[in-house]
Amino acid sequence: MKKYILIFAIIYLSNCQSNNEFLKEDPKGQILSENFFNNVTELEMMNNGLYSIWNWAINRNYESMEIKFACSDDILGTGNQRVYYNEMEINLDISSGGNQDIQRGWERAYNCINQANTIINNIQNAAGTVSEAEINSYAAQAHFIRGFMYFWLVRFFNNIPLITDAYIADTKREVTLTPAREVYDLVISDLQYAEQYLPVKWTGVKMTGGAVTKGAAQSLLSKVYLQMAGFPLNLGNDYYAKARDKAKEVIDRADEYGYALREHFYQVWDPYWEAYSIPKDEIIIWLEHSTTGDNVSHRSPCASRPIEMSGWESWVTEKYFYEHFPEGERKEFTFVTDFYHQDGKYYHYTDLKCAHPCYRKMYAEANVPDWEWENRNDPTSRWLTNMSFRPVWYGIRPTLVMRYPDILLTYAEAKARTDGPDALAYQCLNDVRNRAFKGLGTTEASVSGLSREAFIDAVIWERAYEFAGFEHSHRWFDLVRLELVEKANTEWRDEPEEKYNLIKPYTKKDYFLKIPDREVQLNPNLANNTGY
Repeated sequence: MKKYILIFAIIYLSNCQSNNEFLKEDPKGQILSENFFNNVTELEMMNNGLYSIWNWAINRNYESMEIKFACSDDILGTGNQRVYYNEMEINLDISSGGNQDIQRGWERAYNCINQANTIINNIQNAAGTVSEAEINSYAAQAHFIRGFMYFWLVRFFNNIPLITDAYIADTKREVTLTPAREVYDLVISDLQYAEQYLPVKWTGVKMTGGAVTKGAAQSLLSKVYLQMAGFPLNLGNDYYAKARDKAKEVIDRADEYGYALREHFYQVWDPYWEAYSIPKDEIIIWLEHSTTGDNVSHRSPCASRPIEMSGWESWVTEKYFYEHFPEGERKEFTFVTDFYHQDGKYYHYTDLKCAHPCYRKMYAEANVPDWEWENRNDPTSRWLTNMSFRPVWYGIRPTLVMRYPDILLTYAEAKARTDGPDALAYQCLNDVRNRAFKGLGTTEASVSGLSREAFIDAVIWERAYEFAGFEHSHRWFDLVRLELVEKANTEWRDEPEEKYNLIKPYTKKDYFLKIPDREVQLNPNLANNTGY
């Protein structure tokens, strides 16, 4: 939905302040009066506020846990502008500055969870004045977002505080670490509730603005099961089967849900895309943005743009990953290697300080006209002549949180791991591969007759290529669940510069972030995270 930042939501945010306030044993301040949630207007106000807080919680790819993504093999943290990315890149102990970034992300995540808890625990106040169906639909959105946020947190930290009650003023409580398995159990429960009560499609402003749906709940649930099958829970075949079956539910209902791959990869990144403007589309979860306040996307051109082209080059592309990336339209669009400055000079990436290909995905913006990807070989195309141009440091196009190819590849992998790939698994993999090469409907990139192991390997790499860079379906989470972090930072690493030498080898301890120092100082119960 369009994120109307209503007065009540603003008051709520200012009272809530930061996560470290409500994770203390003796919280201060008042959040909500006991007689709120009495009518549809009040429910809608809190619901709008929840989407705004969710947006803020997951949409900043710096000053957040996402600096950890530099540990994966698709991203190189240069540190040329933001040193913490390079600290993560070389497996350095987290500095005070990096800790502060992680703290900010932690606070935003728990603020979002607190808002969801407030809705979930108070929504029955509306019984009698609001229909049961409406109450359930509002509760389902809160359950979905809470489940999403806990899934986001548990993959970064492993054992974390599991809080399901709303912030209550002047009430002491013991906040401790909860084992990751229990966190995952709540995530599943939340998403199952959302699956039951969310609609297939919304109408009106919710339809076009990004309100979550039944298909979104099922899709995310399949990803949760896939993650649980691997490290650190290692629940294995039973959970691969759950991931397989839930992903197949989504695929079987794709026509009803309106899911389908776009014909070409570059079309996914059309900055002028509007929700439901294409009858069948691949965007499952997205967040809308505006130009007001903090309701903007930080997944913008600057992060992977050379300094010489008005960028930050916080992270670029690892050389091994780029060199082994399959040729085709997807590679051509995902990366940029040749830069044409508006002063008329041409630069290859090796001429620039970043010295690596950059990610082009985030470059096109709706407030920059005529990027003309289709005409990219024309000498007058903006892809060439205005490569150095950027109007602002933030973005306003929708953030794509989950795409349909993720579900296709989830089914393909889970099916292969349980009882071997079938015709549908091959179709899922080949559709993504062929779309990446020359477009949907071509067959030149198809594979067949692979062993189970070779098929699984092809799927894992396909997901790495399809979601390379700072997409939310990030390569890092796959490396962790498959216990490939060590290999990714040795065998799949080709960085001869001294500044990218690992400080120490990766161990399982390095798979997870430590809980921010400030949180531990406020609550020593959080210090003994055995999963870290």
